[in-house]
Amino acid sequence: MSQEFQQHINNKTNKQKIRYLDISNNDLVGEANLKDFTSLTSLNAYNNKLESIEFLNTLPNKEKLQSINFFGNQIKEAKNLQNLTSEQFNKLVVGMKDKSIQINSYKSTILMDLLEYTRHLIKGGDNSQRQQAQQLQAILQNSQVKSEQASNNSKTPLLIGG
Repeated sequence: MSQEFQQHINNKTNKQKIRYLDISNNDLVGEANLKDFTSLTSLNAYNNKLESIEFLNTLPNKEKLQSINFFGNQIKEAKNLQNLTSEQFNKLVVGMKDKSIQINSYKSTILMDLLEYTRHLIKGGDNSQRQQAQQLQAILQNSQVKSEQASNNSKTPLLIGG
């Protein structure tokens, strides 16, 4: 039976001291406010029923986050990519290139959202951003071809790790 993500988070104590949060295998649905998790460096949200990762924007110290795992969820889109710093975008590009970040999205717009953002950076970003965006665009276009060749999957896994 599914459980509301926020209710699950509300049951945690000493939130400000938690560095590693494992909420995997809980059939969690919905969104949550993570504003009290000021020390969080790692989030394992494997195998739930989450459809969005927008709740990550509620983290007060997002720059401390070193690894996240959303594999086995039903993530549908990746919006607000413009909120990424140049350093975060570079980590995304490097991570996808060396495969420490994997995005498998058969029934979502994640790859298209990333491609759209890279096109935006290629047109209007600084020189470094344009180079990174071109690298990511090549990786994404290769991934998109592989996704189209793969059979349909009822779940849309997203694994992001560092």
